[in-house]
Amino acid sequence: MNGRASTVAVITGGAKGIGYATAEALLAKGGAVFLGDIDIPAGYQAVERLRRQFNTSNCFFLPTDVTDEGSLARLVDFAVQTTGRLDAMINNAGAGGSLARLVETTAESWDQTFRLLCRAVFLGTQFATRVFLREQIAGSIVNVASLAGLSGGAGGAAYSAAKAAVINFTRAAATELGAYGIRCNCVCPGAIDTPLMRRDGGNEELKAAAEATQPLRMLGEPAHVAAAIAFLCSPDAAFITGESLVVDGGATAAGPNIYSGWHPLGKAIAANIQTQHAADGPPPGNGTNADRGSLPKSWSNEFQFSSSELFPTAGDPKTRRTVLITGASRGLGYALTRKLAEMGHKVVGCCRSAERVAELQREFGDSHGFRAVDVACDKSVHAWAQELAEELDCVPDILVSNAATFHEGKQLWRLEPDEVERVIQTNLMGPMNLARRFLPYMLKRRSGIIVNFSSGWGREVDQRVSAYAASKWGIEGMTKSLATELPPGMAAVTLHPGIIASEGLQRRFGEDAARYPTPEVWAEFAAPFLLSISPADNGRGLTVPGMGIYYGLRSNRPTTVGRNPRAA
Repeated sequence: MNGRASTVAVITGGAKGIGYATAEALLAKGGAVFLGDIDIPAGYQAVERLRRQFNTSNCFFLPTDVTDEGSLARLVDFAVQTTGRLDAMINNAGAGGSLARLVETTAESWDQTFRLLCRAVFLGTQFATRVFLREQIAGSIVNVASLAGLSGGAGGAAYSAAKAAVINFTRAAATELGAYGIRCNCVCPGAIDTPLMRRDGGNEELKAAAEATQPLRMLGEPAHVAAAIAFLCSPDAAFITGESLVVDGGATAAGPNIYSGWHPLGKAIAANIQTQHAADGPPPGNGTNADRGSLPKSWSNEFQFSSSELFPTAGDPKTRRTVLITGASRGLGYALTRKLAEMGHKVVGCCRSAERVAELQREFGDSHGFRAVDVACDKSVHAWAQELAEELDCVPDILVSNAATFHEGKQLWRLEPDEVERVIQTNLMGPMNLARRFLPYMLKRRSGIIVNFSSGWGREVDQRVSAYAASKWGIEGMTKSLATELPPGMAAVTLHPGIIASEGLQRRFGEDAARYPTPEVWAEFAAPFLLSISPADNGRGLTVPGMGIYYGLRSNRPTTVGRNPRAA
């Protein structure tokens, strides 16, 4: 930080458009901004541009999916942990949502629209309010709604309903929180020149419609909305709460409302958004990142990341940790081991191959330790725990249960008993053995973090993964139960590593696997994120930031494991 900022603000959807312009407006006034966005490359590019533009280090980015409760909570926590305070929460992230005709709108698209445009606003408001109340801060919350929330029409039934919900939610929140000095307002932009509005890289028709119909003969710019948001966050708006500030160039005042369904400007907006979505194809994954931007052809070649920007204190030598990692010989375990060692932390790891253990020991040296251990064998784990804790006086600060195995992709009734037993023993009993044998030593110290690797298939379901899903759903339940048994100062969490271009993903999906980060790139996110887990996270189901996004995969092998690759 360059010094005490005038306003510390969290901005969702901050990589571009209105969110980015709001960051500019706040930084220009000496503030500090924490941007969250699902578009990871754009997020880091935004931070780099803003830091150069304002010659400041008070600008940060954290990959954030606002539809993921844990991801959004992490963004708010990141701001508070970095600066010690939070002054403003700007719930801006959004996309066009469902724009289909009412009779053609599916229940799924309706739910997806509300999850992104309404539920995320509720969560952001709730998380920020908890901070304001805890720290006794008279904070400001600004929610980005839309003219579509003031009147139905060209915005589509789902989109208009979601934005209307945001407006009334803002009023309700303002009514409840005013007694604590917390203000909650929203802005309702009209036709604004954002990436969501653009068609084929241009917006000439939209500009022409705005110039022909609005009292202010111009298309709005993100900076116009940003100025309104910055005002509502400032002391100048100290007596304003529960309001919906319309930023539309006078379109509403002139009437008829542009979202009436027949107004030329409303039609132009709808046409631009609909064409944009048609060109992009169906939204990938849960449909919340349709405006994400182009995906790098190769994460490993085109994506640059600095872990120190994500969690500045994670690699501090003063906070050197001892991290135990199972399955350290390959894949995610090996990549995580390398990154943590590079950051100056001590790694003790295991795998089943004695030959591979010898190679790891030669590679990483005597400051780290590796053993041949089968985590499914309680005796083997028990002996390792005794050796580390009693003979070497080495009790891990963080215990990472990563080792796992899979089974052939086939229906439950076609699985052989030994296949099921092997998966359950390694994936579920392994973490239980680790926790049972290492926790007594960690409890004596009354500190330590247990991180059990889960999976997308530990939180969702799919065909032909029944035994694997059973093991990972078991991990989720076991870990939540364990979390209730731990004393203050300790934590047990599950961690979904994300969708990674692992060997398994490459075998099943070929070239499409390159859409996802390699284990090495993944470790750049995962290592600092892992080190940031604290006792406050106890019982949470976490996901490595930015790694749970589903870009879509095509497989020519329908009988292989899973058509849903979220857990691959």
